[in-house]
Amino acid sequence: MATFNDFMQKFVNTDYSLLVGLAQEAARRLLPPCKAVDSAHNGHFMLTSIILSAIAADGVLTGLERKMLRDVLDLDDDYVDKLISMYDSKMPDLVDHFADNMPEEVKGDTVMLVAAIASVDEKINRDETAFIRKLME
Repeated sequence: MATFNDFMQKFVNTDYSLLVGLAQEAARRLLPPCKAVDSAHNGHFMLTSIILSAIAADGVLTGLERKMLRDVLDLDDDYVDKLISMYDSKMPDLVDHFADNMPEEVKGDTVMLVAAIASVDEKINRDETAFIRKLME
């Protein structure tokens, strides 16, 4: 039986373009439930909170994570900079609360999006693993 670490290692070993595709699909499916809890921002603040929490989980913004944010949301570099500057240390708790209060398929999409983003730099550290595990609870 595959363990959590085996599951995460498969993500780390996945090609960039496939990770982007997985993240784009998860983001597409997450937008309606994000809109439901974030109607003032058409769901974009909640979705951005999920993505930025995944990127910030290890405390380092790599070039690949930055590129992935741009590619997943189809944004230009200036807008990516604006989103990154919006990061708040309370976002991971918001994301965890969101995942805990949604149906399992939404929680699964949240985990998929976070796992794809966290593994894009070809390593998953302890903080990223802890954040993903917390979302899965």
